Amino acid sequence: MRYITAIIFLILAPAALFAQSRTTPEIRKKTFEKAWKTVDKHFYDPKFNGVDWKAVKKQYVPLVAASKTDAEFYDVIKRMLRELKVSHMDLIIPEKTFPKSPPGITGIGIREIAGQLVITSVLANSPAANAGIKPGFIVSKIDGGVVATLAEAQSRLRGAADGKLQVTYLDASDEVRSVEIERRAIGEENKSRMGNLTLYSVFESKRLEGNVGYIYFSNFIPFLADRIKTSVESMQDTDGIIIDLRGNSGGDDLVGIKMAGLFFEKSIKLLYSSTRHGDDEFEYFARAGKTPYKGKVAILVDEFSRSASEQFAAGMQESGRAVVIGNKTPGEDLDGDLAEMPDGSLLLYAAGQPRTPKGRIIEGNGVIPNISVDRSRAELLAGRDAQLEAALAYIKVQK
Repeated sequence: MRYITAIIFLILAPAALFAQSRTTPEIRKKTFEKAWKTVDKHFYDPKFNGVDWKAVKKQYVPLVAASKTDAEFYDVIKRMLRELKVSHMDLIIPEKTFPKSPPGITGIGIREIAGQLVITSVLANSPAANAGIKPGFIVSKIDGGVVATLAEAQSRLRGAADGKLQVTYLDASDEVRSVEIERRAIGEENKSRMGNLTLYSVFESKRLEGNVGYIYFSNFIPFLADRIKTSVESMQDTDGIIIDLRGNSGGDDLVGIKMAGLFFEKSIKLLYSSTRHGDDEFEYFARAGKTPYKGKVAILVDEFSRSASEQFAAGMQESGRAVVIGNKTPGEDLDGDLAEMPDGSLLLYAAGQPRTPKGRIIEGNGVIPNISVDRSRAELLAGRDAQLEAALAYIKVQK
């Protein structure tokens, strides 16, 4: 099973991991050794991206020994993993990463536009929508604290469904407003168990005006495969389907492969993945469905469409089965596996490097849209979504 870092924020850790998370010198040593050995044995590139991995170990052994606290130790491990200079290398610390109760959502989507933190989307019937928040508003403070970066704003919005937070913003007239918004628990229908983990994803499927299907989901979670299949099958009579992967942080690659199969009349190798043991082709073989959708397909992406969402978009794009619209993706696409460490933490390590059948590597390069479209505050305030409009225009022109 493969994940990316971003999806970890939507997982609940088993209680046992919390109990083991406090370290001792001996546990730190064992954790360091296992982390280094796991990467040494399973990192996808035997040349370690040009890094002398054995020399790295020698460099960090004394730093681990000198660590006096959990924070110091974990910082050392994370720094070691960053030496490889690729995505999907991290140490997941349960008590810092996993919420102690089901995650809550506000319904607010934020992007940086022209140097401002602009609300680009508001989920229908969400706490933000009910509070009067609209796309185009500019966020300035969250819970009384000034938010200077997008990462900071997203971090403050994220949390368990355990209360409310104050959001200060500039409205359409640039008047300063402040409103209290609750973090609402994600519905039971949007969660699934996988072993000791509980996974969550927001999902939406509907028909837009003009007889166009629309599917959005926030993560590639296994339980969504059947939901996506049902949605696509219900849209057989539409002129086109838009798959909105903007902000999708990735997840299980197999969900994307199964989804791709819904759009092909013949089975196809969508991607390859280079591992220490050769090319892994089986996982990326999209098997055609019995009644594949034959209409036009448009995929929306942006700078926060990561990992599995990049793989799906790249494979569908190169095959010619879909047109990709929006902004270039970040190029954070490696196959990341998880390994439990002696201290109870989880090591996320890059076990494979995906590439398209034509040899295009997504990691570090991203997916370049067929149709590049930026969003502006002005069009958002006018109630428009330029990227969605471009997708609708593509489908209508191609009818």
